[in-house]
Amino acid sequence: MRILIAQSGGPTPVVNASLVGAIKRARELGHEILGGIYGIEGILEDKIIPLTQSDVELEKISHTPGAFLGSCRYVLPEPGDEEYDVLFDIFKSRKIKAFLYIGGNDSMDSVAKICSEAERRHFPISVIGIPKTIDNDLVESDHCPGFASAARFLNIVASEFVVDSISYSKPSISVIETMGRDTGWLAASLKLSERLVRGLKVLIYLPEEPTSDEEILYDVQRLKDGPLLVSVSEGVMDKEGNYLKSAPVLDSFGHPKLGGVGEHVASLLKKVKKVKFVNPGFTQRAASHAVSSVDFQEAQMVASVAVDVVNEGKSGFFVGINREKMNYHSSAKLVPIDKVANKVRKVPKKLLENDMNGFMEYLEPLVGQMPEFIIR
Repeated sequence: MRILIAQSGGPTPVVNASLVGAIKRARELGHEILGGIYGIEGILEDKIIPLTQSDVELEKISHTPGAFLGSCRYVLPEPGDEEYDVLFDIFKSRKIKAFLYIGGNDSMDSVAKICSEAERRHFPISVIGIPKTIDNDLVESDHCPGFASAARFLNIVASEFVVDSISYSKPSISVIETMGRDTGWLAASLKLSERLVRGLKVLIYLPEEPTSDEEILYDVQRLKDGPLLVSVSEGVMDKEGNYLKSAPVLDSFGHPKLGGVGEHVASLLKKVKKVKFVNPGFTQRAASHAVSSVDFQEAQMVASVAVDVVNEGKSGFFVGINREKMNYHSSAKLVPIDKVANKVRKVPKKLLENDMNGFMEYLEPLVGQMPEFIIR
């Protein structure tokens, strides 16, 4: 069987681990596997290459950041559009019998549309979605490959940043902005920094919990005398449902372009105390040096299982992650793609209660052993 695999959306520290996991499993089962360059956008231009790398090369690729095959942010039209004539002609001419798409929310929308069109055309192809997003916002999965490594990196960076910022006789408040348009999983993960830096307090602001400049100032005033980190998700909103900060332009998916909320909060807090601000930006999705071992293994697992699924002739599924709570263990689970596409998993309120103890129980097994710092 000839399998086509591609990557889409923003890369993660382990997205290439998934790619390699699929390649290795396909070879074990005797299948030929091809790579789509620049996601579905490149596939529509017939940019497809054989994946014949050696085991040594694959090992290096699995630890390389960025999308090895290249990525895209491309919105497929609704099923029935003439663009699918191009896509399915390529599937037919290339003798593609299975298509695996590694991606996040918008990529799962593409998987659902291709599945629907294949069914409409009675075209024999298996289509499977493989999760990937540092935002951790895909439904039907306990967590998503990429999130744990990004959270691990952010906590290390934030903790080191805090320790550095309080080295002077006039200590400052530390402010960090994280990715997360619709959800605050990454911003919330920085609560873990309280366990990395003794005496540190962390304030969290998420899209799930609207706030205001006045509330932020009030919260900071109460904690300004000790070491303090303010973690702000890029998608934080006010009580009216407006972003605290966004550019007056839209991206290719029609989303407002975000960025700047961290600087906004940092400027606001200068009324209280000296402030130091950091925005890790794209580094949080490319930090291969801080990859979580659990994240790496699970990224390979979901992709390997995806190959097993198409080997069985199944189609229209998403490969999620199940968590066994006792002595952390995970396994893959199959979910119909229609239950995943165009849905967003918010941070549950129960994980944010009781000083976020539930969130820490959720997060700590994923990120692995972390450094701990002592400040005077």
